Amino acid sequence: MNGIITEKDYPIQRVWLLKPIIPALPYIIVPILYLIFFAGPEKDDIGLSIYLFSCIGFGIHLGLIWPFLMRLKFHYSIEDKFLTLRQGILSKQQRHIPYGVIQNLFIKQNLFDRIFGLASLTIENASQGFGGFGAFTLPQKQKAFMMKMSARQQQKMEMVGFFGNKVSIPGLTKQNAEILKGIVLQKMKENPIDDSQSGL
Repeated sequence: MNGIITEKDYPIQRVWLLKPIIPALPYIIVPILYLIFFAGPEKDDIGLSIYLFSCIGFGIHLGLIWPFLMRLKFHYSIEDKFLTLRQGILSKQQRHIPYGVIQNLFIKQNLFDRIFGLASLTIENASQGFGGFGAFTLPQKQKAFMMKMSARQQQKMEMVGFFGNKVSIPGLTKQNAEILKGIVLQKMKENPIDDSQSGL
């Protein structure tokens, strides 16, 4: 397994971009239905219409624009000693994760994934964030376009990239997710944790 493996070898499928739209649909559909069936030309409705158009804009941003930009700006490479990740739309971030610090490696599939033959590869370590436990981070900002999201919100809107102690590579074909998992597991065997990585 010599050579560097990147997202060009095992890409995130374009159909994955449909997935983030689903949680954003209520922000788009409900205001549009209200504007069509209930809003009138009265002066009192102008403020409400502005609010509803804002909801539609937020839904489009959350479901279409943001996931597309995140996918476009996320890059990973499986190298000899490190899993290297790069992401960031407004602020660029880079992490080099030694294989020896990886604690969990699993493949997830929800209903959407099963319908379209997709899967997500999730990589975790035991620390509260990748900043410690042997990983090197430049810089450490966890804000997403001025929005702070709870862990539950992040799980609902599947993120691409790294956040906290997790790396998520969603939208892989099931076969590619299995292959990548096998490659990372092999790298973990070849590169066990040593004292310099553990911080001891």
